[in-house]
Amino acid sequence: MIEINRDLRDIVICALRYSIGRKTYVTYATCDFIMANSRLIDERVKNVMLKDLEDIEEYYDKDSCDYIKFVELREFLKNLD
Repeated sequence: MIEINRDLRDIVICALRYSIGRKTYVTYATCDFIMANSRLIDERVKNVMLKDLEDIEEYYDKDSCDYIKFVELREFLKNLD
């Protein structure tokens, strides 16, 4: 079992940042991984990701599948306790 620590959490943040603007399969892979592994998300990570997703409209048309997936992730994070 891999240890959940700051480094791992930072890698998850990096993965999200990498996927923003890519317009490839990585959008779904990253968002699905984050939502399936919410134990990786502490308050710091949640706040960083929400900040990164704040302006997602600048990268995508609102009807694109990537935009819809990032909005889904954003709502998931907002509702995460």
